[in-house]
Amino acid sequence: MMLFDVAIGLLILYFVWKIIILYLRTLEIKKVSDRYVFITGCDTGFGYLLARSLDAKGVNVIAGCLTEKGSRNLKKEASSRVKTVQLDVTDKKSVERAFELTKQYVGDKGLWGLVNNAGIMLNFCPAEWTPLKDYETESKVNLFGTIDMSLTFLPLLRMSRGRLVNVCSVIANWGYPGLSGYVVSKSGVKMFTTCLRRELFGSGVTTHTIEPGGFNTNIANESKFLKILKTAYVRSDTERQNFYGGKISSYIFFVIKWYGVFINTKPQKVVDVMTHALLAKHPKNSYAVGLDATLFFGFLSWFPEWLVDRLLGWPAPDGHLCSELQNIANKKN
Repeated sequence: MMLFDVAIGLLILYFVWKIIILYLRTLEIKKVSDRYVFITGCDTGFGYLLARSLDAKGVNVIAGCLTEKGSRNLKKEASSRVKTVQLDVTDKKSVERAFELTKQYVGDKGLWGLVNNAGIMLNFCPAEWTPLKDYETESKVNLFGTIDMSLTFLPLLRMSRGRLVNVCSVIANWGYPGLSGYVVSKSGVKMFTTCLRRELFGSGVTTHTIEPGGFNTNIANESKFLKILKTAYVRSDTERQNFYGGKISSYIFFVIKWYGVFINTKPQKVVDVMTHALLAKHPKNSYAVGLDATLFFGFLSWFPEWLVDRLLGWPAPDGHLCSELQNIANKKN
């Protein structure tokens, strides 16, 4: 009976603690008009929406845009608080120019937030159909672009005891087949952010990861994935075409088509958690966003790795060519 009473007591304490945490998560920073946030990748997608959302809240936004067109489009929709900077995160000189301009904007206040949002996804196909150059390109943008921006801007974040927010992906925690280049780069971002969080633990600067599932943006959509897979098949050699071109490719085509059905269509959900990471008094270390991120991958997290291998692993190759690739092979011949 005593053990039962102890268990009930611990359960009550657990729920009380959860309620306290939920309440604390709702508290927001009151004064935001004197805070500056720099966001990369603001031409489209999450970065564009976040810039507009923070602007609407009265935050001073410095938006890094890759193109002049992206900069013009954002300025049309935003207030005069939003400053745009032409930025290529893979170009060291471009990053340094952005840093110098940001110093002029923020002055002695420092930078409250840096959001490393810029990212690309080049492949959804077998690793052996993915050229090394694509691995290098994805990591150059997603991983090393994030690292360079973070290391360059950290002195400004220290001035305000601010926040570093890095956009990863839920699959940064999973060896998801077909996305090896993207997973490698985003896993690096996840671990880099974790290392920095512990290195900066007593400094007042905090680091956070945003880990979305699949959202319908320029970076990921059904038509893009189908085109990628077909292009990857064509540029591969005959042995690899035969190995992956049958049941495996048929399975990937099936996944891509169903991906289009279940993909998240409300990118504002990602923007909302980015905003929470920047403006909440008690932000979380990491944010999983989307039903696939919270339910599907959350569900998988309870399973042993050998079982996850069987659930996510591809079928055995059969040496035949699937119907979706047969037409390409016929035209080639």
